[in-house]
Amino acid sequence: MWFFLALISAVLYAWMWLLARMSRGIASSTTTAAVTAWGVPFFLWMLTQVTYPWSEIWWRLYLVLPLAVIPWTMYLLTYASQRAPVTVVKPLAAISTLSTLVVSAIFFRNVFLPAHVMGIFVVTTGLFYLYRGNWQAWREPWPWYTLLGVLVLGVNVAAIKEVLLRFPQPFAVLALAATGTFVWNAAFSCMQRNRTRITVPMMRLLLIFALVTIVQDFTTFMAIAAGPAPHVIAVKRTSILFAAVFSYTFLHERQQSLWKLLLASGIVVMGVVMLMS
Repeated sequence: MWFFLALISAVLYAWMWLLARMSRGIASSTTTAAVTAWGVPFFLWMLTQVTYPWSEIWWRLYLVLPLAVIPWTMYLLTYASQRAPVTVVKPLAAISTLSTLVVSAIFFRNVFLPAHVMGIFVVTTGLFYLYRGNWQAWREPWPWYTLLGVLVLGVNVAAIKEVLLRFPQPFAVLALAATGTFVWNAAFSCMQRNRTRITVPMMRLLLIFALVTIVQDFTTFMAIAAGPAPHVIAVKRTSILFAAVFSYTFLHERQQSLWKLLLASGIVVMGVVMLMS
């Protein structure tokens, strides 16, 4: 069951990157706020279901991430995705696994294994092969923004792992993060409300984007609850392959051949599996 849920999550996660790319023309803050608006009612409902550990020091330290860092990270990733091809920025999501591993090893005493070193090498090899002949993409700021964003998300995942050991309520944590992202980006969107005129097609796109985001988040957490988290994350990273196929097919991002995209993405996924061991 967990494999099926993780695979659905991978497909939906790939579509999230495509939808972010398709939302260009809409302010990044507006897009980010729209796809996380569900977090507010969900958080209010969770307040009636669980008791958040507001008085705990470790919880207050963690709140810096969902209430201050992650909202701007999500904005940054949306901003970059609207301006760069999916085939350029999506494979960089694999780097988040590396930052999770490094932070876990340094701050939370997790063991760094030889397989992890090999995984880093394989991921790097796949990325170098992907960008070979396309290094001009890195002359733009968007890949760098994406790289920064996924590194921060990796740090967040490492922190969440430790938080859930003390507060085993993953949906409560998810609700808080979505609410923080919505509040900050909604405020920023209001400040820029005169820069974007939202049309009916744009509203339809944002609604689809929001629904895909909700289902993706919930299927991920349900998969983690039903199966081993490292295996779930490894399966979810196949979203790199799905994104390559979808962007090539639907967005016509054909600067590189499909076979090269699939081979490079497959190598990256293999490296991620090693990192998750």
